[in-house]
Amino acid sequence: MRILIPFLCVVAIALPAKARELDVVVGWNKPPYVISQEHSGFEIDLVRAILAEMGHTLSPIYVPFGRTARLLEDSAVDIGLTQSAAHDVDDSVLSDPYIIYQNVVVTKTQRYFVINDVNDLKGKRVIGFQTAQSVLGEEFKQALALEPMYMEMARQDRQVDMLMLDHVDAIVLDRNIFNYFKFQNSGYVEEETVFHELFPISIYRAAIPNPKLRAKFNSALHRFIADGRYQLLLDEYQLDNLLHKLPKASAKL
Repeated sequence: MRILIPFLCVVAIALPAKARELDVVVGWNKPPYVISQEHSGFEIDLVRAILAEMGHTLSPIYVPFGRTARLLEDSAVDIGLTQSAAHDVDDSVLSDPYIIYQNVVVTKTQRYFVINDVNDLKGKRVIGFQTAQSVLGEEFKQALALEPMYMEMARQDRQVDMLMLDHVDAIVLDRNIFNYFKFQNSGYVEEETVFHELFPISIYRAAIPNPKLRAKFNSALHRFIADGRYQLLLDEYQLDNLLHKLPKASAKL
């Protein structure tokens, strides 16, 4: 199990004496954001620490994302993670942004590929994450629809293996998922890679129906970002900090 001693020591300093257990819908296993078998991952560890500072503990509930909105609507849970207005959740219950995902095309630096748009992927051996053609837009779907060397794969650790072992030219996945699996293998760490940023960022928030709880969550989140604890946790998982990519109107930080 990952040991976050420096990060947790900082959190413990501000831990209030009285705690209440909150039910938090997390979603399925998605390292490094959610590592369900260890009840950890960047998102779980971050929200657990924020709630601890507020005087609460976190009880994770792992369900498909499609069920989160219903559980919140039925008041069956206190918080739903990794939410946006696109998830059938009332925008008014969403917290400030706490995590940003970004899908990218990854290639090896030594291959010197020039990839400025999705059409540059034609003729290359490409592996996308499962459902990539469904979620990355019509242009991506059309560009690769008839490509015989394009495929999709559910296991993203295998995507990374396929690229690093030169079995494919490019892979399409979230940049921090790539970072996580790359740094899990010591044989890959020194290999230089390039992120081709063809896709927009995805901004995620926590759905918190209770307005007082949501306001306290936002305040604690801002403190974590301002005093460096947010960055410290990113560093523990070797993830890129993408908060600078937030539009000014969305940041509120």
